[in-house]
Amino acid sequence: MFNLKYNNKNRKHNKNEHRFFSRWLRQISYAWKNVWHDFLQHRIASILTIMVIAISITLPTIGYLLWKNVNIAANLWSPTPNLTVYLNKNLTDAEIKQLLTTFNAYSEVEKINYLSRSEALEEFKTWSGFGTALDLLDDNPLPSVAIIIPNELAKQTDILHELQAQLIKIDGVDDAKLDDSWFTRLTALTNMVKTLVWTISLFMLVAVSLVIGNSIRLTIFSRRQTIKVMQLIGATDGFILRPFLYHGIFISFISVILALILSEIFIIQIESIIWNVSAVFGTIFVIEGLSWDECLLILFFVTIIGWLAALITTKRYLKVTQIT
Repeated sequence: MFNLKYNNKNRKHNKNEHRFFSRWLRQISYAWKNVWHDFLQHRIASILTIMVIAISITLPTIGYLLWKNVNIAANLWSPTPNLTVYLNKNLTDAEIKQLLTTFNAYSEVEKINYLSRSEALEEFKTWSGFGTALDLLDDNPLPSVAIIIPNELAKQTDILHELQAQLIKIDGVDDAKLDDSWFTRLTALTNMVKTLVWTISLFMLVAVSLVIGNSIRLTIFSRRQTIKVMQLIGATDGFILRPFLYHGIFISFISVILALILSEIFIIQIESIIWNVSAVFGTIFVIEGLSWDECLLILFFVTIIGWLAALITTKRYLKVTQIT
């Protein structure tokens, strides 16, 4: 008897769950059908809205691609900022060895290339073209040189300048020069591009939210009589809101797909130009597009913005018009 009651209770519970799940699916299906019906009924306006949003998303996406590839180009073409330390000409080999050990003790140093006085003279003869004139000198005028290559964490202008100031104070060091002109310029360029991309992205995301919100507002206005009838027959706020939320998701999703296609077309169009420019610099540089992870991130982020814009606009409009 107990087992019979227990089985009947389980059947009722499973039946209730099945009914709830079926009802939930019907509501979602109804909402998406409304979205599709509204899209077909106002297809021209919907397509124009999607195109405006897609272009608004494409602009910051292209800016991000430019910043991404500028960073890659900077790492590929810019020379590594090095510190050239000139040692006193009167130092013995043991003292020089001790100095090199001292340089290596700094955490910012990755590697040291040492040139003795004779090696520095031979290198100077090679690239200066004054080999014959230098042979006339009685004494080698060049000092020993230690070229310090910093590690990745130390490749920052402020850190390198601080290291330079510390090295100059060491006994036996005559001077220390920092070869960071190109590095500083490229860093400033990438920072400028990054700032522009973030600024444009912020304005464009605000524009996307406003466009989606305005589209939802117009949809609500065109269906205001239907909404009033739905409330009179007992429809809940969630049931009324759901089609408009899905409308925001639908517009955002299609717009992002179109924006990603436009971004890929942009990459294809400028790829030949970048190829010619990189050939002038004597290297091969292939411009990189969006990865799958980046595409999914943009898709998710803009879809959330569309959902939030639809939610805020719908609730605000319903509250102002006293529909809820």
